[in-house]
Amino acid sequence: MSLSAENALHLPHMRANPFSTRPIEADGADGLVGRKQLMNDLGHHLRFGGPRLMILLGERGTGRTSVLHALSNFTPTVHHLSIFPEEKPAETLLNELYCLIAGYEVPGVMSTLVEQMVSALEGKSGDLPLISFDFPGTSGQDLAQVFERLTSVLLRLRALVIVALTPTQLSAWSENLQDCYHTTPSLSDFNAKDIQSLINARIRTVSNEKWAVSQNVIEETLASTGGRPTAVIRHLRDLIDTDRGVSTPLSRRQNALDSMEIEYSRPPPENDARQRMAPEISELTPLDVDDEPPEPEIEIKYELDNTIDSELEAEQEEEDWIDDEEEDEEEEEGDEFDWDVPQLDGAEEPPLPSLELDEPAPPDMNAAFGGAALQIEPGTEPPPVRSAFGGLKNRERSARIEQGLEKSLSQMPTNGEYNAKPDTSINIPMGEPNLESEESSYWIADEIDENPPEAPPPLEQPAMDPLSARTFGDTLRAQRTPELVASTFPLDIGRISNLNDGEIAIVEAATAREISPSDEALQAYLAVGRPRLSQIYNALQKSGILAVRKKGRTRLFRLSDSAKAHLSGGHMEA
Repeated sequence: MSLSAENALHLPHMRANPFSTRPIEADGADGLVGRKQLMNDLGHHLRFGGPRLMILLGERGTGRTSVLHALSNFTPTVHHLSIFPEEKPAETLLNELYCLIAGYEVPGVMSTLVEQMVSALEGKSGDLPLISFDFPGTSGQDLAQVFERLTSVLLRLRALVIVALTPTQLSAWSENLQDCYHTTPSLSDFNAKDIQSLINARIRTVSNEKWAVSQNVIEETLASTGGRPTAVIRHLRDLIDTDRGVSTPLSRRQNALDSMEIEYSRPPPENDARQRMAPEISELTPLDVDDEPPEPEIEIKYELDNTIDSELEAEQEEEDWIDDEEEDEEEEEGDEFDWDVPQLDGAEEPPLPSLELDEPAPPDMNAAFGGAALQIEPGTEPPPVRSAFGGLKNRERSARIEQGLEKSLSQMPTNGEYNAKPDTSINIPMGEPNLESEESSYWIADEIDENPPEAPPPLEQPAMDPLSARTFGDTLRAQRTPELVASTFPLDIGRISNLNDGEIAIVEAATAREISPSDEALQAYLAVGRPRLSQIYNALQKSGILAVRKKGRTRLFRLSDSAKAHLSGGHMEA
């Protein structure tokens, strides 16, 4: 590889190439850079006895395995499982864990195996043991099925349990399973400062001198790898090997570029645009400017304003002149009229006009419509105009009539007479009705009285007070019993035996009272919002721990009968 003077590596004398992509072991923890805060947090849990389940989240190549190995310096007891079994993975992992904790005589009963592991860890004191699971090549679905069975056992162990996962693997886990683990922030990629620290830490192990690496090499490494730790180490390894004359992918790529005979040269002066530019740029002068001085815009605006003001003043003077003329005419007319009218002797007063008005003639509708009379034959009349809620209005009117509320809810006239008048235009014949026709005949029995008794007048429905009717309706609504939605889910014994602290707090509250997703006390205690609290309620209901009933649009949860009987009976199972 041909390096220019400005990009030369200037490597110090080294016994070996310090950059290796294999994970860091416990004795090489000084080479772990960029993970100081994470190591301090995990070391705190190990030294101060905080048993818990954790997920070490990070993409492949971010150093998850190196972090797990470096934690061995914080505790003397480390159990690292990194090979995923092909057959019966959950049972096989429990057997391997038993061999590491309790001994090699594995009992045949699973419950006995679990109890012996718990007892073996409880009898120890001091720093917590570290149990880690690292399966980077296993799918998230397979891991989810295994840890669904192992989580209840791992929760009972006095140890810090860490499962290394990628974001893709974690996405296959259910929400209930993720709630049992505390997830660390995802491991980040290296920046320029981290790369410099990595170079210093690795060179220190193989040389007594410091590598004065240039900033161009660090920037080139960061641009080529994106800061992914494994890619950064591989790039630096190939960079040193190439400088020592070893064929690497980096050197082969550089040789391919050199074989293309690409010349990086500056353009000749005649083609360089910077050479054609004038050293000083004179001030630009507009081309449309004449020698004559421009007319000031202020004067034009002032003259225009004066013109407008003069026109307005002329119009005002003309209006004032017209008003003065009208006032003068009114004064002259007032002066000419003589109010002292002489009284004439013997003159009769003129008769006053009559105040009676003649009735106007009815309008001629034929003339209004152009002299043509409009007639509609029966059956051809247009349909009546109906509104969008006509059907609903008719059904409401029918329901009121059937319930006797038509008169009570309608406004009845209280003053004045009815303006009903008989229609004299209808001609009703007064003769005897003819009861015989060509098709049928009618006979009247002799014993039937010709004058039937009059029907009694219909009883009027007493009008009900609308307020009383509304009161009756409210009383009927209040007597309705709330709809109880019984939980059809059976009680999950394994689930109720492995509740976390938040779920235990919810069960305690549901035992004392009915709770809802809008419970502010539980939201504040668990530091969650209403959607997350509703999800926890639904999960506990599906496990048969909570029962739910509906009250309007609100769902109220309480402890189910099966869970209450299980808890009060005192037969909790592991």
